[in-house]
Amino acid sequence: MQDSLFEALPVRNDVPEWMEEFSALLDGLEEIAPERRQCPLTPWEIRGAVLHQLTTLGFSDLVEGEADIPIESDVLHIEWRSTGKNLSAPEVQRLNGTAAAADEELPKRLILITGGGLTRPAAEFADKARAYAFHLDRTTGRLTPLNSRALEASLPAYVPGTRVLDPW
Repeated sequence: MQDSLFEALPVRNDVPEWMEEFSALLDGLEEIAPERRQCPLTPWEIRGAVLHQLTTLGFSDLVEGEADIPIESDVLHIEWRSTGKNLSAPEVQRLNGTAAAADEELPKRLILITGGGLTRPAAEFADKARAYAFHLDRTTGRLTPLNSRALEASLPAYVPGTRVLDPW
């Protein structure tokens, strides 16, 4: 039988000495990095994500509320629907009426956040009523516009590329 060629060789560490100092830092990064998960976000995480996105879109007077009304506003009525089915025009009309009657002095505008979608007549009514309708993805907390009014308020989905100038 033949002896192995690699038995007598010492084990070498190919990492340079200066890099060994960073090993403690790299070990700590595993504790800091968030875990990726496929389950729905908690209600507090959803509220924070929705609040952040809506204020980024320009709805500036929003504040965190309580459990029954997660986000509050003086001029907007935020209505949450967790159903996965599409909302019909009569349902959106009723919600818009509730929003208009929510304040005694001035009617409030409706922001509808739903886990489902809108029927075409419901989206058309939401546009006429100047309401904003968004679909909420509970796994990411991301809002997607459901009517043209919400689409106009949304930020571009992509970053515009830089324009290359022609040479002189």
